[in-house]
Amino acid sequence: MTNLKNYNEKLDFRIYQEGENQVIEKLTYPRFKGLITFGPLSDIEAIELLDNTTDPLELAKALREAGEFLLNHKPNIN
Repeated sequence: MTNLKNYNEKLDFRIYQEGENQVIEKLTYPRFKGLITFGPLSDIEAIELLDNTTDPLELAKALREAGEFLLNHKPNIN
């Protein structure tokens, strides 16, 4: 089952460069994008919601999943 979860996470998120910033975007509901920051505490900042959601638990779960994705993300190095 772990392989299926990892596969789904790859479809749920993408990371890309936008100018000087690295951005993470959630591609499934509730969709959002935010700047990835690195420092003593890595974080996702300047979050822009792309879907209307009024459920704070839904958004908290999505942000937690994004954090897990970042921890497990292995960048493609060419």
